[in-house]
Amino acid sequence: MNNIIGKVISVNSSKKGGIPKISQDSVEIYEYGVRDDYHSGKTNFHAKKNNLDRQITIVAQETIDFLNKNIGNKVHPGSLGENILIHGFGDLSDINDEYIMEIGSDVKLKINGQNQPCATLNSIDDRILKLIVGKRGLLATVNVTGIIKNDDEVRLRKI
Repeated sequence: MNNIIGKVISVNSSKKGGIPKISQDSVEIYEYGVRDDYHSGKTNFHAKKNNLDRQITIVAQETIDFLNKNIGNKVHPGSLGENILIHGFGDLSDINDEYIMEIGSDVKLKINGQNQPCATLNSIDDRILKLIVGKRGLLATVNVTGIIKNDDEVRLRKI
């Protein structure tokens, strides 16, 4: 997996909770996640506690393609609440906390594990939770700050 290079399809953020997050041209990754995103900050407002293992969520375009094939064209960048939508690594189900994700020229994210499906996704389609188990994407924290934009190169490096 170390030699695979992927790319950023979309970067997304939202100042309010819920889904979808809104596609942006670029986002600033700072110490506590995506600047101005509802889920960033020292305190995770969603969890209402210090929940620093889930500052950023990453989803695969391959997962969106799979969902759309099964439920119709209902899922778009940001629909799953992801901050970063990437392509090139499959559905991300085989990536664990032994990896660092390097994006663009500066940003390094520590992968903390798999993200669990949330009932909020039922608002897209009532079949989605069953389909997305094991493919919900990754949770990450910030190791190195910077700017991420669409089409940036993505690399995975084992720690």
